[in-house]
Amino acid sequence: MRKKKRKLKKKVKITLIVLIIVTVIILLSTSLLKKNNINPVSKDNDNYKDTISNILSYNINNDIIDTNFLTWIHNNYDENTLNKLSKYLEDNNYEDKIWHDLTGNSLNVLMDLYKNNYENLDNIKIIDKKSDNTSISFVGDVSLADNWYIMPKYDERNKGIYGILSEDVVDIMTNTDIMVANNEFTISDRGTPMPGKYYTFRGSPTRIKIYEEMGVDLVTLANNHVYDFGEDAFSDMLKYLKEYNMPYIGAGNNIEEAMKPYYFIINGYKIAFVNATRAEKNIMTPEATKTEGGVFRCYDPTNFSNVIKETKKRSDYVIALIHYGKEDSHELEDVQVESSKLYIDSGADIVIGSHAHVLQGMEFYKDKLIVYNLGDFIFNNETKDTGIFTLNIDNTGIMSYKFIPCKEENEYTYLLKDNDKQSVINKMKSWSINIDIDEDGYIKNN
Repeated sequence: MRKKKRKLKKKVKITLIVLIIVTVIILLSTSLLKKNNINPVSKDNDNYKDTISNILSYNINNDIIDTNFLTWIHNNYDENTLNKLSKYLEDNNYEDKIWHDLTGNSLNVLMDLYKNNYENLDNIKIIDKKSDNTSISFVGDVSLADNWYIMPKYDERNKGIYGILSEDVVDIMTNTDIMVANNEFTISDRGTPMPGKYYTFRGSPTRIKIYEEMGVDLVTLANNHVYDFGEDAFSDMLKYLKEYNMPYIGAGNNIEEAMKPYYFIINGYKIAFVNATRAEKNIMTPEATKTEGGVFRCYDPTNFSNVIKETKKRSDYVIALIHYGKEDSHELEDVQVESSKLYIDSGADIVIGSHAHVLQGMEFYKDKLIVYNLGDFIFNNETKDTGIFTLNIDNTGIMSYKFIPCKEENEYTYLLKDNDKQSVINKMKSWSINIDIDEDGYIKNN
């Protein structure tokens, strides 16, 4: 009898232990699913199917939104997501931005996730961040060429990046979410200077590490100096940028690569960057073709306009970066103004220029900003006004802008303050069209 009781107690203990283990597993699984914004749903509950039918009856984005996609949303997000979406439609309050409100991801990002579009792609970077704001900063021309002014001083001063940039400038650059710079030189240990070209710039491949010190996440190559030392050096540059994991746009081993956008997925938004050049009056830098390497040109704006149109179809924001303008002049060329407005009409959300070696003004067109030229940032031994331009996108998708005045002097770029800062802001306002910049550098449509 005692043996039977012992056996019974042992069975009860085992049963209790199993129940506890199962309960813990269920709780942990549920917690993990919620952490990843994926909620367990009952596969036996077919009520959501009626909601899907109702949503589809409104024919929103019916070229991409179908039953399978909405079922995927039901299975991977809060089980009330579809009901909320249906209510927005019924109340005639639907906008595409509602997807981000409901899921934390835009419709473009959701569609990419649904189709596993980010697998095996080399032109997308996903930044794991969930916050109220995304900051993207831009600087103009950067030269890390060994045969020009900046790198000899970098080596001589032996302070790393702080030998050519002030600490507060570096802090801004490294703390922004996405940092973009114009790479105004070629990267190689090979090649010879292009015949007939007065200025030719080349930096050692090891100089790419300096971009990491600067916090740079993306470089633009559509300019008039990336081919300065010929085909071999140009090819080396593309190879070494890839080896050092430094994304680039605007040039490539063929036109398909040169035209290719680069995407950042951050805070649930898909942000695309595209780059082209029309900088040279005497055109020497080769244009990429189907079989030959070179830069992406936009002397005829048609191709760049088409790239922007196609990119906008699958992106939340398109940032167009262009190398153009008259060198050493604050005055705008007619073609800058005309082509920039065309690119906005084609779908660009902002246009940002480089090449003039000096600052040029800004303009709002259809409530979208054109930054005509950011000038030299860290380029030579001249004393010039320069700056950092920062674009912010808040969690609701609204864009705001800030210009941070700096000075390039004695192969060193530093932040301006007080009267010196206000002086550059006043100059920028005088060169601009329908622009107001307050004392803190925030830019508004005047």
